[in-house]
Amino acid sequence: MPGRRALSGGPFLLAQNQIIFEAEGPTKEIPEGNRFEVAFTLKNATAQRFVPPDFKGLRVTSGPTELRSAGFVNGKSYSHQSWTYELEAGTPGTYTIGSAMVQTTSQTLRTQPLVIRVVKPRPGKTRAPAPGSNDRLFLSGELNRETAWVGQQVHYQVKLYTQVGVSNYDILDLPQFEGFFAQERRRFDTRVQYQTIRGKKYAVRILYEMALFPQEAGVLAIGPARVRVGVEPSAGGVRALMNAVPVMLQTQPLTIRINPLPEPAPANFSGGVGIYSWKVTSDKSTLTTDDALTLTVSIEGNGDARRFANPRFVLPDGLEGFEPKAREQEEYETGDQFVHARILEYVILPKQPGEYTLLPELVVFNADSNAYQTLQAEQPVTILVTPGPTFGQESAPIETVATPPAPRSFWEDIWKQTLQQFSAPALGFTFGGLFILAAVLFFWHQKKQRTVVEPTDNGPIPAAERPKPSLRNLRNRLQEVQRLIQQDNPKVFYHELLKAVQASITAGLDTDPALLTKEFMQEHCAARGVPQPTLDTLAQVWQTCEKSVFAGQAADREMLQTWQKADTALQQLDATFK
Repeated sequence: MPGRRALSGGPFLLAQNQIIFEAEGPTKEIPEGNRFEVAFTLKNATAQRFVPPDFKGLRVTSGPTELRSAGFVNGKSYSHQSWTYELEAGTPGTYTIGSAMVQTTSQTLRTQPLVIRVVKPRPGKTRAPAPGSNDRLFLSGELNRETAWVGQQVHYQVKLYTQVGVSNYDILDLPQFEGFFAQERRRFDTRVQYQTIRGKKYAVRILYEMALFPQEAGVLAIGPARVRVGVEPSAGGVRALMNAVPVMLQTQPLTIRINPLPEPAPANFSGGVGIYSWKVTSDKSTLTTDDALTLTVSIEGNGDARRFANPRFVLPDGLEGFEPKAREQEEYETGDQFVHARILEYVILPKQPGEYTLLPELVVFNADSNAYQTLQAEQPVTILVTPGPTFGQESAPIETVATPPAPRSFWEDIWKQTLQQFSAPALGFTFGGLFILAAVLFFWHQKKQRTVVEPTDNGPIPAAERPKPSLRNLRNRLQEVQRLIQQDNPKVFYHELLKAVQASITAGLDTDPALLTKEFMQEHCAARGVPQPTLDTLAQVWQTCEKSVFAGQAADREMLQTWQKADTALQQLDATFK
């Protein structure tokens, strides 16, 4: 637990009557002039002597207040003895409360030091009673900072200050938070704490907390919140709880100045504002020109996730990179703030052999130092690329395959020579008959040829001579299809995507494009061990493309999503075939 320092022990040891001596103090910064409590607790022993710590410049306003308790839990005895002090925060700075000492009949124990931070009061933390409240009971809306940057996380709290008993509360209205993206916090400190304001001691409790991310620069206003609380009669007891008087309370309005980010921003600025960390790893250090490298990038930060863009890396000549694929992304809440995290995968294809060094960088705006910050990977990524089997071979384009002219048949040569030697009109009828016979034999011969020749779009090519496109050509073609999204022409995009998917499947199965159908693909890919989810994704992409191309059902809003599905499925397909 933050603010608590124990010499030894824990729940298990405590249950076995382990002697524990620990110190507990505030878990957050203390505004200048406020009062707070620290306590030193001895468990499962009786103190013979207690020696207080050195409070190092913090003024003791009261204490120590000594409390003792004992009893039985689950058949085992326990005893607690504590010493509590009330301190006043003086000049802003960092203070270290020394170790307290206690002597028991068997040993001497000391607590760990406590570190206390005292800060200047922040605007927005006005303690004056708001409308509908009084000096003994009031509600306050508070911000954890006076100014912020666009995209920086800001915390808003609704706090109840009371000197009377309160049995319950009900939040009726909250501000609209215009100009912010707001996320309600669930994990905030709900314990009752004590503060002294203008010489009066109040019990303070946080009723509500919100994380705000400013979306625009300027002075932004936050309206009041309204809460109904049940105030107990002074007599106390069970009857007081039943007869609690409802009181309507309202916070004071707040304003906060939001600063625009400094200009000019770096060209590779990610949009992250706050504190960020990251890690870059590669799946291999040696590969060939026929392989692909995958960089895995893990990013975590407390800025606005909606303003954060995936980083772009500058690659050396000889390497080609593609848009990253998000493997995981989430937002979660820690004890202090909201954090967003992403795991990205970058596919890089080598085009030339050689040794390459990658220096990935992530540029964010550090809200603590008020400056842009360039985060580099823990160490450079070094890869060695060697020539693959297909390096240096020029592959024909996937869309069109050059077809050599068909050789002239034997009967065509005979017919040409015959026409040259016999052109007399008298032989017209004779050779007319021969022409018909030759035509019949010619078409019979061509039909026989087609039984041993694989057909293509542009002409017959023997199966052994059919060009096999490389992985790089197939990846290039898929990336060209992605660029069509920007042209906002769904029909063209889906037509080209369908051809790219079919070309990749054809190359993987090493089959005739004319034979490829969805049923053929599913049957033969399943036989090759392709997982069923991959086949289902490919079939879904195929169907979406056909609906657009042939039925005119162009899903323009799904172009990027469909492309990403195709890209993921084809990578899985290629991995299975390898």
